[in-house]
Amino acid sequence: MNYHVTATIQDDSHALIETRGHELTLNVKKGSGDAGFNAAETLLAALGACILTNVNAISEKMRLKVESARIEFDAVRRDEPPALTEIRYRLILKSPEPPEKLQELADLCFKWGTVTNTLVNGLTPQGALVIERGENL
Repeated sequence: MNYHVTATIQDDSHALIETRGHELTLNVKKGSGDAGFNAAETLLAALGACILTNVNAISEKMRLKVESARIEFDAVRRDEPPALTEIRYRLILKSPEPPEKLQELADLCFKWGTVTNTLVNGLTPQGALVIERGENL
């Protein structure tokens, strides 16, 4: 599977993120949370969506009843150079299933997650700068 996502600055505070006909507006104003999720919060949201996607899919495969699921993150950011240095989570499942089955579910959700594996394996993005000039900017 391949992904294509486009992020475009809209103004000094917002970027429009587009993929598959869907749009998401994010905050790009440094030091301000007024314009929406910032990049670090978006990374945590992507991690949460990845894990919850797997809760849905894997619980169905395991024939486990999960009445509700949510995940909460706390992260620590280093300023120089900027990076998240710690991510802590709480996966909260409401379920009548045995704790050992729910632990197995949680373990599998992390093992089979695209975003979880990308973070754990420390992928280095590859890229290129493209400079446009002229009237069509």
